[in-house]
Formats: sequence, C-alpha cells, structure tokens
Amino acid sequence: MPDPAPGTPLRPIPARPHSGRDDEETRQLREYNAHIVALDTRFGAGAILAPAVRSAGGALRAATAGRPSRDRLSAVAEAYQIAGWLAYDADRQGLSHRLTTRAVRTARLAGDRSAEHFALSQLAMQAIHLHRPDRALRICDTVLEDDLPPGVRTLFVLRRARALDQYGEHARARRLIGETYARHLDGVGPRDPAWTWWLDTAEITWHHAMLHADNGRWTRAIPLFEQAAAGRIPGSRTAYNDHAHLLHALARTRSWRAAGDLLESHIVPARATIASGRITRLLADTAHPPTGRPAASRDLAHDLGTVLRGAGFPGGPANRDRHR
Repeated sequence: MPDPAPGTPLRPIPARPHSGRDDEETRQLREYNAHIVALDTRFGAGAILAPAVRSAGGALRAATAGRPSRDRLSAVAEAYQIAGWLAYDADRQGLSHRLTTRAVRTARLAGDRSAEHFALSQLAMQAIHLHRPDRALRICDTVLEDDLPPGVRTLFVLRRARALDQYGEHARARRLIGETYARHLDGVGPRDPAWTWWLDTAEITWHHAMLHADNGRWTRAIPLFEQAAAGRIPGSRTAYNDHAHLLHALARTRSWRAAGDLLESHIVPARATIASGRITRLLADTAHPPTGRPAASRDLAHDLGTVLRGAGFPGGPANRDRHR
C-alpha cells in the first residue's frame, strides 16, 4: 500500500451535532487509547498489540455503521495510529504501515490535521527505520510547508535530519539536529497538540546518537545514548530501548566490561516485563559481532542468547533478517 501523499485532500465528513451515544462511545475509545499508551510506555507492544488492533477495527466498523461525528472519527484515527506504533515496536513493519496509513486516511475524513500529522510523522519514522530516506523526505518536506505548531514542526525537522543523514548529507543533518534542540528549548506553543508531550530532550538526544550509530561512529554515539537513557523513566520501555542501543554500541567498540555491566544491570532485569520486537532484534544483532571474537565477546554473546531465549525469540541470535 503506498504512502498517502500528505497533500491529498479527502473531503471531511459534514459537521453535525453529537448524539449522547456518539459522545459516550468517543469518550470510551479515548480512555481505552490512553490506557494502551500507558501500558506501551511501561511494557512495550507485547501482549497489547492484538487487542489494540481489534479495538481500532471494531471502533471503525461501529462508527461507519451510522453517521459518526468528526470527534468520533478522530478517536478512531488515534486508535489506528496507536495500533500502528505497537506493530512497529513489535517489528511487524508491514502491519504497522497498513494501520498507520489507515490512521492518516481516517484523520483526513475527520478533518483532524493534528491527528493526520501525528500519523504521517509515524510513517516518516518507519521509513527511516527501514532506511527509506526518500519516503521520509517526501512526507517531511510536504508537511513542513504547512503552518505547523512549534512542537509539530520540531518533530518533522527531527525526522528530516535523520533522513538527510541516511542520504549522506551529514553536515546538514547535524545542523538540523542543532535546530531541533534549539526549537525544543523554546518550549511548546498554545497550538501544540497534546501528543507532542513525548518529544523531550531525551528523545532528541537518542536521535542525535542514531545519526552517529547509522554511520558506525560508535564512540560518538555512546555518550549520547547514555544521556538519553538518563532522561527516561527508570524501568520504562524507552529506557530499555536506549540501554539496548547503548549495549550495541559498546559491543561494537569492544568495551566488554562496560557491556557486561550494562547487560546485568539493565538488560536482564527488563526482559521479564518489557516486550519489544525491535529491541529483541537489536539484541540479536549485538550477539553476533564479527568473527574472530575474543573470549569476552563470546561470553557477551552467550549471555545475550540467554536473554533472547527468555524473550521468546526463536533461535535467538541466529535470526538475522533485521528490518532497517
């Protein structure tokens, strides 16, 4: 399914007065969406992906069976965007793309530009993850032509920096990352949507680290991954993500003692409660460093294999079809 072009207009549904039932079902869906987000922030996609997908599909069928209000369709778009994120975190990239595309189209039917921008930013994020900078830039450049609230613009500038870096325009990417930091320090504006809450300094720092990691500059990435992790909620899925990337960078620089300490202090304790397909796949790559490994590397690979088996990853590190 192709990406929906950001400028493609869909005629919003006519505004109409809300019925009591419509308002109540919209409220219930928003509450459920918030509950799923809270679970994901703490535990990762894991067991909540399937119910989130069912909820989004059921909400759309129920809404379109009648004459839904714009608010109700907007809540449905939010449900699809959340389900798309969960599929992304579970490393179900094809499913993620389909769900997020549905979120974009539903947001357009609702006339909800904020929800549309959020879903488009997710498509750009996935394109970067899959190393499709052409797709990410097409989305970002079109959206950045809009009159965006400050926080939304900051997000798309950040995505654009990552995409340009993958094109090899490293100096421009670094300048845009600097611009992202500066924009974030200016604070949110009155028009910024509630969903920009998660775009904080730690998130920007993680993307800064990824500029270096994508190009094998591991020694530069390490302190940035450390800073990002320090800014997260301890024990959260985002902290686990940062620590996994830090572990990967430490392994690539053969910092075996630091890698072993990190594995024991943060990776192993998190495996029992946090489920993320992306992180599990990254750990699988970390457990397979180049051949001719020293004994410390073999020990780390063995310990990571134990973590992966505990996470239910079939075959552990042997599975190498990583989506980038």
